[in-house]
Amino acid sequence: MPDKNLSLVDRDLDASEGQVVREVMIQIKALLNDPARSRDAGIWKAILREPPADQALLRRELGRQLEPQLRPMAENGSLPPPVVIFLAEWFEWQSLQEIAIQDEERRYPDPEPGQEHMDEDAPQMVNFWPAVIGWIIGLVVLATIFGGMGGG
Repeated sequence: MPDKNLSLVDRDLDASEGQVVREVMIQIKALLNDPARSRDAGIWKAILREPPADQALLRRELGRQLEPQLRPMAENGSLPPPVVIFLAEWFEWQSLQEIAIQDEERRYPDPEPGQEHMDEDAPQMVNFWPAVIGWIIGLVVLATIFGGMGGG
């Protein structure tokens, strides 16, 4: 008879839950082999938040299996901060949350007090004349090329 004091999160996985964990692990390994996609936090969210993988028991097991591989990647900067922040929050890896926040602060430092106001006050001047002249020349060339095709 099962122990009624055992919470749902503390029990072993059944066969179907184990299969879900294996399938998600396969998707994560494929994701890690694609550097461009592995940098997109949205793809990580799509894989890990997909039911039934989002259940607490499966989430804990996935976190246990992924941590030895993902934690070093997050710590050495192989994963971008948005991905690290998502993984840290999703799997409740507190030390990674601190690393991601520090990395974000390093990448986007607060502007210096005097420089902040200078950037806001300076008008942005965009010179559009080269583009206009380029279009005019392009239209003249096209008109010259296709003008003789009318049979004149």
